[in-house]
Amino acid sequence: MRQRRSSLVWAWGSITTAFFQETADLSCRVEGDGVCLGGITAWRADEVVVVDLLWAADDCHGRGLGRRLLGAVGKEGRRLGACRVEVNTFGFQAPGFYEKLGYRCFAAVEPAVGVWGHYFYLKEF
Repeated sequence: MRQRRSSLVWAWGSITTAFFQETADLSCRVEGDGVCLGGITAWRADEVVVVDLLWAADDCHGRGLGRRLLGAVGKEGRRLGACRVEVNTFGFQAPGFYEKLGYRCFAAVEPAVGVWGHYFYLKEF
């Protein structure tokens, strides 16, 4: 996995340094044959890792790529002192995926967009 600084995460990190003691960009991507296969935009603020975006190319679904990306971000977050990861997803995306990985839903807005719910998950280390 290659790390790449996300301008969104960098900007957010710059703003939040007034509120958090430590922040770190944990974003990374996976490439194969020079093509980006998936990625995660995430950052750490003190004891929490916040995942903003997780995606995998359509032909990579079901191959463990999302699990690997979340695992890498969680591992690095733990190394830096985080004790939990927070993610959010819509009902048409991947609530079951996060539950299968041990995340628990701590909030939901139903419906949030049209008929779809918006779900918030966390996993503590």
